[in-house]
Amino acid sequence: MKVLGIGGGTGLPVLLSGLKELLERGECDVEVTALVAMSDSGGSSGDLRRALGIPALGDLRNCFMALGDLPPVLKALCQHRFETLDGWAGHSVGNLVLSALYQMSGDFEGMVRLASDLFKLKGSVLPSTTEPVTLCAEFADGTTVRGESNIPLKRRPIRRVWLEPERPQPACDVLNTIAAADIIVFGPGSLFTSIIPNLLVTDIADAIHASSATKVYVCNLMTQFGETEGLSAADHVRILQSYLPAHTIDVCVVNTRPAGPLLAQRYSRGGAHFVPVSAEHVRQLGVSFHGAELLQEKNEKVRHDPIALARLITQLTERGKEMEAVCAES
Repeated sequence: MKVLGIGGGTGLPVLLSGLKELLERGECDVEVTALVAMSDSGGSSGDLRRALGIPALGDLRNCFMALGDLPPVLKALCQHRFETLDGWAGHSVGNLVLSALYQMSGDFEGMVRLASDLFKLKGSVLPSTTEPVTLCAEFADGTTVRGESNIPLKRRPIRRVWLEPERPQPACDVLNTIAAADIIVFGPGSLFTSIIPNLLVTDIADAIHASSATKVYVCNLMTQFGETEGLSAADHVRILQSYLPAHTIDVCVVNTRPAGPLLAQRYSRGGAHFVPVSAEHVRQLGVSFHGAELLQEKNEKVRHDPIALARLITQLTERGKEMEAVCAES
């Protein structure tokens, strides 16, 4: 199975780590590729981007860690951030390693190849574009802002997002990988700042639509502060579909397992709520609805269960291949 996950942030690595574990257990034969947004502008990624003139590294690092075959201590080291060290505070070791590989290779795609060997990836990680891009947003009141990290701070309904410069070119192999995929999975992850930026790169949205792969959106468990407050699962699907050619998304996956009341209350106090779900409203958009128990409560945080999500994606992949074979025979 060729699985392509699209996103960034901390959501996509959940799916990647689950698929990697199933592969290592021998439960499935899967070829995993992550297509990662390059528009992060905050924290260590933003500082290194401005200093070195390279695309953002943080989301790539998270995916390398999820797919890498490294000892736990080395993974922890790459995620470690320096504290109170002049000039180094806030930087993760992994971001610094990737920056060094970039300078060694001389270009971004060369850095990805070197990092894939260094981290012994059980899969592939592709940037959606290697051009330095800035994510911009227009809000419902007509105001605008530049920079991915600044968008949630406004805490206003988002009308649209775009990249500057507009329509950058896709990175090498991106379009071929999309065409070859058996299933394309959007998310989980931040809708406007992790998933949609990939679709703003030249030809990617059209390539996804043209692909024979099953296209699946994994809806977030919680609304996101300053980004998707008040949005239902159907709203998430509708917004995502607006950045794609009509009728691209085939399936919307949602969690059906409720969280404990204390955890839900804690998130509520922080302004986040479980995404309201209506199967009927999703189906009215021409998208199949698939509910499953995907919630994992860990360290007082709400997350998708990596193994449960990965198993569901492999099942949907098999189902899609079976349907494709039936259509071919008929």
